[in-house]
Amino acid sequence: MAKTSEIPDVLYSISQVNALTGVPKSTIRFWENEFQDFLAPLRTAGNQRRYDTKMVATIESINQLVSKEGYTIDGARRKMVEKTESNPDSKPQNQMDGLAQTMSDYLLKKLFDHMNSGKQQHGENLIRN
Repeated sequence: MAKTSEIPDVLYSISQVNALTGVPKSTIRFWENEFQDFLAPLRTAGNQRRYDTKMVATIESINQLVSKEGYTIDGARRKMVEKTESNPDSKPQNQMDGLAQTMSDYLLKKLFDHMNSGKQQHGENLIRN
């Protein structure tokens, strides 16, 4: 089983990420295509995007490069690759493995939360009877 610290505690909707970063929702969607190695949001059952705090930080980094430092999309992508290569601990061994692990951890957390809420309801029913 994965470490508890790897389970994202907070997941943000695209509207919340927009409010936090000031980056328009359409730009975030566009950057998902342009920076696929760095931005891969989780999806809900209804196919809505969910971003963890690491992805929000990545969006802020991309925004810094493109909007404030004047990099082109290609230049920002190269800069992000350079940054990742210079810090190998921050680079997942395989992007799909990292995404699969994050999704697995998230689903396990949801399952445990659901099971715990069921136990609480069962306990309440026992007390009432």
